[in-house]
Amino acid sequence: MKYSVSGMGCAACQARVEKAVQGVEGVTEVAVSLLTNSMNVEGTASPEAIIKAVEDAGYGAACEEDSSPSK
Repeated sequence: MKYSVSGMGCAACQARVEKAVQGVEGVTEVAVSLLTNSMNVEGTASPEAIIKAVEDAGYGAACEEDSSPSK
C-alpha cells in the first residue's frame, strides 16, 4: 500500500521513518522515498498501525488511494 509522508527533510528522516515502519508487526517490506515524500509498505499490518508508527517517529502519514479496483 502507498502512503504519503510529510515532515521529512533529509536522508536521516527517511531512515527514521523506514526503521519505525519496519518495527510494525506484519510489515514485510518498506521503501521510503524522500524525493516524492511517499512510502510503499508490503505485509499484513493495518494502515492505522503504520500511520501511528510514522507519527510516533515525529512525521505525518496518510494512505493514498489505491488505483486498482477492489471487490
